[in-house]
Amino acid sequence: MNNRKTSLPSNIEGVCGADNIADLWRKHYSDLLNSVKSHAVSIDNVDLTDTMVIRASEIQDAISKIKEGKACGLDDISVEHLKYSSFKLLPLLAMCFTGFLTHGVLPDSILSVVLIPVIKDKTASLNSLLNYRPIALSSNISKILEYVLLTRLEVHLLTSENQFGFKKSLGTDMCIYALQEIVGKYLHLNTSVFFCFIDATKAFDRVNHLKLFQKLINRGVPKYLVRFLAFWYANQTMVVKWGNVLSEPFYVSNGVQQGGILSPFLFNVYIHDLSTNLNLCKTGCVVGCQTFNHLMYADDLVIFSPYSAGLQTLLKVCSDYGRDFDINYN
Repeated sequence: MNNRKTSLPSNIEGVCGADNIADLWRKHYSDLLNSVKSHAVSIDNVDLTDTMVIRASEIQDAISKIKEGKACGLDDISVEHLKYSSFKLLPLLAMCFTGFLTHGVLPDSILSVVLIPVIKDKTASLNSLLNYRPIALSSNISKILEYVLLTRLEVHLLTSENQFGFKKSLGTDMCIYALQEIVGKYLHLNTSVFFCFIDATKAFDRVNHLKLFQKLINRGVPKYLVRFLAFWYANQTMVVKWGNVLSEPFYVSNGVQQGGILSPFLFNVYIHDLSTNLNLCKTGCVVGCQTFNHLMYADDLVIFSPYSAGLQTLLKVCSDYGRDFDINYN
């Protein structure tokens, strides 16, 4: 063990041997990612249109967005392979991607993801499941495809102004600044403000696929894209890598894709209606001619009101949405 790299512990939760530990991780992640009851998604009456055609220029733009030097997925295709062979590869990938969208299917190599547990806190127990978080390694081909899809989906993925997560020119600093401005005004008026900071437990991992895709349909996302995403989500498989050992694969029935390019945007869509419901409440802090009662950064949420009764109203809205959309709050 050295300062730069921590060697793998000999046991996790008392389980020894790389094969057994990999199987332990498999069960742990399989339980988490299959914990929400849902139903298979069926998208019918998909019209074949010219918009399904993927062009080489779209592939080139997508490849340029992927950083070099990153780990590969199970197919061992690196970003460098794709960038330096793009001249000959672009039309072939465009043809393949068009076929995927037209038929609504994907090959197994793109559907497979490797999960690697990495230590969160080196000063805490290295033998505890809870002291690890998964890093997902997916095919670089799938990343290109996701960037292409993101370009086509962007117009349908707009979310509330109260959401600061995963948006250009916005971030935690802007969210904190907005909160400080609201608080500052009320402190200046010597008026109380009641706050509640809410964190959802494993929110990204508990997204209900059926409810997510219904939200996409309600937003007018073309059916061929929803059908394609539904197939991707229903058929993705994961394996856990521990040292040099790979676990048996398992399917996933809930949660946005681990490490996916589209995942944060899809999560914002999933949580968007909570923001809408909160905005409909007739309570909050008035700034100028607008009333604010919450701010969000991805799954982190703060609700506030000048009145304790108002805060209780907002809490009930959050509780009801959590019940309806499988979100558990800390």
